[in-house]
Amino acid sequence: MTLKPQINVRFLDTPYHHLDILRATNAVTGNTMNLKPRFILLTCILMLLGGAGVWFAGQKIVLDIVEEWSVRYFSTQVKLEEERSLQPLIREVALARQFADSQILRDWSRDPDNTEKKQRALAEMEAFRQNFADQSFFVALLDSGDYYHNNAANEFAGAEYRYTLHRENPDDSWFYSIIDQNRDIHLNVNPDVQLGVTKLWIDILMRADDRILGVVGTGLDLSQYIDHIATTNEPGISNMLFDHQGAIQISHDLNQIDFNSIAKNESEQKTIWQLMDTERDKQAVRQAMDNSQQNPGKVSSLYLTHSDKQYLTGIIYLPEIDWYVMTLQDVDQLVPLNTFSDLIILAAVTLVIFLLLFNLAFNRHILRPVEDLDHAISELRDTGRITPLPEHKTGETGRLMRHFNNMALQITRHQQELEERVQQRTQELEKLTQTDPLTGLLNRRGMLLHLTRHMNRLEREDKNFGILWIDMDNFKDVNDRFGHAIGDRALEATADAIRTHLRLYDYAARWGGDEFLVLVKAPDEDVLHQLGQRLCYVLSHTELPLENASVGLSASIGGCFVRQGSSLNTVLAAGDKALYQAKSSGRGHYIAVTSQES
Repeated sequence: MTLKPQINVRFLDTPYHHLDILRATNAVTGNTMNLKPRFILLTCILMLLGGAGVWFAGQKIVLDIVEEWSVRYFSTQVKLEEERSLQPLIREVALARQFADSQILRDWSRDPDNTEKKQRALAEMEAFRQNFADQSFFVALLDSGDYYHNNAANEFAGAEYRYTLHRENPDDSWFYSIIDQNRDIHLNVNPDVQLGVTKLWIDILMRADDRILGVVGTGLDLSQYIDHIATTNEPGISNMLFDHQGAIQISHDLNQIDFNSIAKNESEQKTIWQLMDTERDKQAVRQAMDNSQQNPGKVSSLYLTHSDKQYLTGIIYLPEIDWYVMTLQDVDQLVPLNTFSDLIILAAVTLVIFLLLFNLAFNRHILRPVEDLDHAISELRDTGRITPLPEHKTGETGRLMRHFNNMALQITRHQQELEERVQQRTQELEKLTQTDPLTGLLNRRGMLLHLTRHMNRLEREDKNFGILWIDMDNFKDVNDRFGHAIGDRALEATADAIRTHLRLYDYAARWGGDEFLVLVKAPDEDVLHQLGQRLCYVLSHTELPLENASVGLSASIGGCFVRQGSSLNTVLAAGDKALYQAKSSGRGHYIAVTSQES
């Protein structure tokens, strides 16, 4: 165990602590002439940083306000668009779902050659055609590939069968793509070449017992629908609708619309990704799409950059049509930042004025009193005289000057007191460095100092002495059997026994581990041998009481009587040799030699 002494010399407990304050104050006031320009420079830097901070913070606040307002505006706009434009589409989707759920159509699609079922199915188609807003329908059967259609002019009444779909025909790829994707609803902008129309088609899978029977639906006039949903009266705002792949289905710019996106590969589609400049923006939009799909009806907002312009973008998912609505808002056009520039400039000017006033106050109440204090300290240092500072000032500065006057008068008086305390603490520290913390005996360092002192005295005055080198027997077994706590108690018990049977002018030390060393002032060898034998007997009959038993202790001792002409190393080697012989004799023995024998 290593002792780490700690002595806390608390100068604050002494009035001489004022000397430390004086020195520290002198160091500060000595730089007073440097402090003033530094503080002015710091004030200028704070003005610049404060102005820049106000500007950027103001911009951030403005952008946050714009974003919050825009998100609320966008949420409100989407709800209005649902009422104004999306509700007709949602109504058509709901009606198309009913069309796909028609039991009459399901029965006929499973038996298309049955004339009676076919007539009933055609009547069902006509009934739904009358209810669709576009007054058109289509029905495409999977097994036969037959495609039925009639339009608002009832042009194909009695001839609803138009043609047969084929997978190898590129014009029919939309149908088989819907079947392969196995999604209940598809909204697709698709120009039908054979029918000569371009519409927003609502495609619904017709199922029976989890089996796909075909695709049914209706259409809406594309140009009319774009006028309703993709335009807005607000400047800097545009809307577009896109599907899960990002293919644009509705936009005020017809060149952006991806016609027949169902039948295309992603590389061939016109998507929202092509409108974004960075991969980071694309990842942000994908995250917004995921959030919107998990929270239908909730707007996900983010900033996007396109053609070096920043747009506040809102994305919302509409589960009724399985599409996303994106609104792009030009921030500069929507709420120009120069609208708030006057407010930001006013805040910056206010900050500058505040810093100037603070600088003046600091100079008057801090810097000038510090200069007075600097002159007084310089006088005390150079002449030893004390000129009291004026104490008419109030506040912290006035108290500082009063404290200076008090401490300057007490410095000399408390010099001696501090030195005495330092000397006392130094002695305590020296004692701690020579003491074993477990047993309270000397440690190796302390014993070496006494041995060296007695070796010198032996050479000068022929004052003989001896050493007893003690080693506890079977100490490792005690540690292994009972634990180190019991081992420590055994060491303490051994130390107590040694201390009890020593004379007042002998010295005992814990030399290390389970070894002890005793310095005996002995005029001859008999005195050394008597004490060694007595200690060997006492230590070998020492019992260490435990909770339900006791442990018997034992020790072997090697003695060495020191004569003139020996060195310290020779003495220690002789004692170690004697101890080894005692251990070899069966433990619990005492054997002595002289330093010259070694």
